[in-house]
Amino acid sequence: MLQRPQTIYLLLVSIFSILLMTGGLASFTLDGAEYILKHTGLTDPEGTRMGLNTWPMTTLFTGAAALAFLNIFSYRNRIRQMRIAIFLIFIFAGMIAMILYYVTVTKGQLEGASVLYQWRVVIPPISAILTYLAFRRIRRDELLVKAYERIR
Repeated sequence: MLQRPQTIYLLLVSIFSILLMTGGLASFTLDGAEYILKHTGLTDPEGTRMGLNTWPMTTLFTGAAALAFLNIFSYRNRIRQMRIAIFLIFIFAGMIAMILYYVTVTKGQLEGASVLYQWRVVIPPISAILTYLAFRRIRRDELLVKAYERIR
């Protein structure tokens, strides 16, 4: 059942989650110097990491990508697949909150800095929507299978 639409949705979610880890989430400009917030931490203009500890963000991003990819191969147990999809939606909501938290903390450290969000910030809401669409398709398949069992 790997050719189903929910597989495409979950594969897109995996790819988007991996893209989330490829670059910066926000950039801060302070006195002409640009600081970049990545999932691995805050880097200064020379490229060295500053003291911000962002390992929870890295763990959450990696876990979401892996869970979305592994959920594709759970097609034989649709109930579990639906539960994982709902869990992924909560993970993406947590990602949004965590990104906002780290941007707020970084802005507090760099007093007077202007913030510019990068395009990767829109990936968690898009991934949550795609996961919801996958959930609906999985649920539709489960209801169809139950209807066939009732007819027999």
